[in-house]
Amino acid sequence: MTTSLELFLTTAIIAVVSALLSLAIGVRFGSWLRSLGSRAAHLIGTITLIPFLLPPLLVGLALFGIVGELEVNSISGMFLVISVHVFMNFGFIAKVYAGSTINSEQIEAARLDGASDAQIRKSIEIPQQRPGLASAGLLVALYSATSFGLVLTLGAGKVKTLETEIAIATLQQLDLELAAQYAALQTLLTIALYLAAKRIHGTPAALDQIHKSLLRPSWLERIFAPALSVALIIALLTVLSKAFSGEGLMANLANLATRGEREMLNITVLEASGNSLRNALVVTVLTIPIAYLLASRKKANGLVLLPIGISPVVIGLGTLALSGYLPRELTSSWLLLPLVQMVFALPVAYQILRPAYLSIDRSLIEAARLDGVGRWQQVTLVELPLIKRSLALAMAFAAMVSIGEFGAASFLAFGSNETLPIVIYKLLGRPGEDNLGMAMTVASIYILISAYVIRLSLKPSRTQRQSFEVAQ
Repeated sequence: MTTSLELFLTTAIIAVVSALLSLAIGVRFGSWLRSLGSRAAHLIGTITLIPFLLPPLLVGLALFGIVGELEVNSISGMFLVISVHVFMNFGFIAKVYAGSTINSEQIEAARLDGASDAQIRKSIEIPQQRPGLASAGLLVALYSATSFGLVLTLGAGKVKTLETEIAIATLQQLDLELAAQYAALQTLLTIALYLAAKRIHGTPAALDQIHKSLLRPSWLERIFAPALSVALIIALLTVLSKAFSGEGLMANLANLATRGEREMLNITVLEASGNSLRNALVVTVLTIPIAYLLASRKKANGLVLLPIGISPVVIGLGTLALSGYLPRELTSSWLLLPLVQMVFALPVAYQILRPAYLSIDRSLIEAARLDGVGRWQQVTLVELPLIKRSLALAMAFAAMVSIGEFGAASFLAFGSNETLPIVIYKLLGRPGEDNLGMAMTVASIYILISAYVIRLSLKPSRTQRQSFEVAQ
């Protein structure tokens, strides 16, 4: 029997090794990325960022459809999970690295002193970027420590982490005391990672920026990075092609209105999609005003970001444990899940709206106040129109967080209230080509929507393109 210490160490090793490998590969990839032209850099940067913003369950589902049901043990399963974490996160690290560079004067001065580009990167650039890269790496570790859906789909039951054992102890063994012990350890780990991230004062560069650098990528990077780009594109196209499996795309789309082969699902995929969209609407409507209210305060509120370090599985378990003290009308209603999902959507919306609010020209607000405009009119007529792109992006990301959330939903959504991630996870556990085709069709639709949202959010402005071209 796996002990609590073994589970803690397994979860910590997966998180830390995933972050270190993502940093190692991401920095190399980012070095090559910033050597490209503006359009190519942003296009490839967008593609490589798609896995980072996909729910872990969906990434596990997509890769499961590619590799099939592999025979894994605890060691090979950990290696597979860590490899997929790197696949998900290297693009994020690359964008962080490519979004910041040292000025050309430092590079030219170092070259005059006889330093090679590799030496300049190692001795000058990397030390200057270390705080931002360390902060980004700890964020990757934080995500990797709470990738419940990914471990569940790819670990084949052989990879046991604190999150998977929390779910087993609660939903299968009905042992809430044991689940609470695991939850305490999981929370201890994620809070430790969160506090470590807060101690590092560096802030990752904006993901919508790629700065041209005078430093040339090494020959290894010029070979490795394009090959990795091609591999990622092939993987995404392979997932999309799986939507045509079985009797074809149209048949798979039609099957979404059924309960799968042998009617083994509680509800149809379309009904589950309706539940997820309904929850996403509630999450978005309630989260955005709160996020904007917090973002418009004079001082930044670091506590808003704390839920990033708390596992959805732990939140789901805690809500389930407290359900006896909540009104029955709430605990028996579908509304409970979107209220819990707000906890995860709020930090995402806040991180988008806070810098957008700070970018507003203060003179416009002062002019509106001198004209006698009230607070409500100031927000609706002055502030929101100026940041409408960021507002739309915050709404889209809040909705995506809700739709893709699996950890808390696995505790709180049952029967006719099941959400899309729960249903597609069940499809994986049912034999049949039609079930796999349905699951991969849903995964493909989500990937295409995510890619569209990312492309809109990272599309460079004319000013950014001009500055990139001038640097060339």
